[in-house]
Amino acid sequence: MYILMPMDKRYIITAHDYPEQLKRMIDRLSDENSTFYIHVDLKSDITRFKNIVSNTNVRFINTRVDCIWGDISQVTATLNLLEVAMKDAPKNSMIIFISGQDYPIKSPKYIDAYLESHGEYDFLDYTTTPIPKDSDIYRTRVKKYKINLSSQREDFVILDSIFSFNPGNLKTILQLLVKGKLRAKDFFMLFNPKRKSIFKEHYKGTNWFCLTRATLEKIMAYLDLHKDRLLKYYRYTLCPDEQIFHTILHEIMKEDKTIKLMDNLHFVDWERKNVPLPVTFSKEDKGLLLDQPEHKLFARKFRMDVDGEILDLIDQKVQSRSVAP
Repeated sequence: MYILMPMDKRYIITAHDYPEQLKRMIDRLSDENSTFYIHVDLKSDITRFKNIVSNTNVRFINTRVDCIWGDISQVTATLNLLEVAMKDAPKNSMIIFISGQDYPIKSPKYIDAYLESHGEYDFLDYTTTPIPKDSDIYRTRVKKYKINLSSQREDFVILDSIFSFNPGNLKTILQLLVKGKLRAKDFFMLFNPKRKSIFKEHYKGTNWFCLTRATLEKIMAYLDLHKDRLLKYYRYTLCPDEQIFHTILHEIMKEDKTIKLMDNLHFVDWERKNVPLPVTFSKEDKGLLLDQPEHKLFARKFRMDVDGEILDLIDQKVQSRSVAP
């Protein structure tokens, strides 16, 4: 008799705050087939997390980095998590990338059933057509240089090569030099006539994913083969975590027709008006969250210290939804 093996799930998590909320999320997701790997931002006190998140199926990785919004450090943290998780993940594993401010909107049994019934798929949100070369996104995220002025959120500038001879660009560079805000290595990088990417086309999407071990092995092999050039290029890219995996996967899929993609498993609200985005959900969003389609297994983002009641409401509802349709 054939027995369906439970889906092995390896959650990789980036966190910087709210250890109590992180523990609650892990408690809700935990089952005998789930292991959690956590990267705590180097700026944060990891002892706070270890004292609260002490589950036996949790691993805190040692290769921590100072994560800066929109920076290559986000990619580095993800790669460090993948390196550890894939060392002991069996071949049938799904590696699921989430943040410490996510929360499941389906039960562990539902998540298992859904992933098992879609076992031949990978889940990643990305554009099926390349970033248009005449778009603002292409100019700011592909063509120009993103240079950090500090490790503070959004403290960066987007600059052209010096050889663009753009008066406004040259003025900004001069002002930064006078103020001592432009590091020498970044300044000399601007002397390249243009940025050099190994890709002819670039793709983008959200950074959260759920990928099979087999697909991730292909991505990591491609990255290892071109690592120096890729990381040099994406070091000066705005939000590289929303491009690098997507573009690599597209390159692989040109030759490898075995990879099947579906939409990612997260619900994130970027559409609401007159509020900071993405939306931080509250109890008023109960209906919105619980009415998400069957493939939306997680939502973000949440702040338990701002509105913990929404998490209680989700928990009460998902207990009755154990099996995916």
